[in-house]
Amino acid sequence: LGDDSNLALNSDGTVVGWGFSGYGEAAIPPGLSNVVAISMESDTSLALKSDGTIAAWGWNFYGMTNYPPRLADVTQLAGGGFHALAPRTDGTVVAWGRDFEGQTDVPPGLTNVVAVGAGGFHSLALKRDSTVVAWGDNSQGQCDVPPGLTNVVAVCGVSHSSLALIEDGTLVCWGADGLDQTNKPPAGL
Repeated sequence: LGDDSNLALNSDGTVVGWGFSGYGEAAIPPGLSNVVAISMESDTSLALKSDGTIAAWGWNFYGMTNYPPRLADVTQLAGGGFHALAPRTDGTVVAWGRDFEGQTDVPPGLTNVVAVGAGGFHSLALKRDSTVVAWGDNSQGQCDVPPGLTNVVAVCGVSHSSLALIEDGTLVCWGADGLDQTNKPPAGL
């Protein structure tokens, strides 16, 4: 989901876009195929192709569509607040776009990353040992990974909050809580 538009990935590796497309974010580039994952941030669309390369289109004010040259061996994409993250098969992370809060300043020595999540102005990395590293804007505690957080299988960043899915199916949330978004999730989740 973007701000005002959406993308969907078809099982045949093609992408469909709809909604507002004032910056071309819902207009799929001609010939785009072999896509295995998609992500959107605000007004920019990202696609991961089966060969480990990416495609980006839409708004480019903060360099969102100018991903690093020769970026390959990507395993996932995460779009946040005018920035994007891409873990690579070697366990490193590449980040680009707006960096006013340090969200694209990947911590030195960060390795063994298997997945990423991008919030408004912060970034998350899930490491092979099932632990989480966070960096960027921490004004609401969204980068204060709870002590002892382990057995994580997925991470997600949204606005000023962070979420981690634990292998037993529970969800841990931290960061902004002005609208009850980091309180204990409802029963049955």
